[in-house]
Amino acid sequence: MKNLKLIAGIALLIAASSCTKVKDVESTPNTYKPGSFKEIKVADNFNWNTTNNISLNVQGFECISPIRNTFIVSSEDQKEVYFASNTLMSESFTTNIDLPIHVKKIKVNFGTISKVIDVNSKTITFDYLMPAPTDEIQ
Repeated sequence: MKNLKLIAGIALLIAASSCTKVKDVESTPNTYKPGSFKEIKVADNFNWNTTNNISLNVQGFECISPIRNTFIVSSEDQKEVYFASNTLMSESFTTNIDLPIHVKKIKVNFGTISKVIDVNSKTITFDYLMPAPTDEIQ
């Protein structure tokens, strides 16, 4: 018990002596500090938005029998889901999605179909067709 008190006392002494006060940095005379929020000057073309509203056009694919699954729009790493809906593959639809402004790519999943799409305009089109394999046929 004495050893525990001794170790705790030494640890407290070390912790207390390692704390140092940070000196205030004086601002240079050329630094402007606004007195209120109203005094802040921002360029007229500054964009205050934190989200980007996109329109996602989904082109349906006609099937012999109905295929229903969950249509999911997520971040590329699939940690954030932006839209989900239980849909038929044969249905075409359009939906608006608010994406964080920093998102440049989205991932769209429908069952085993998975595509990464660049977000480079306000309107994005998705179809269920997968690219043909590029392997040469022998």
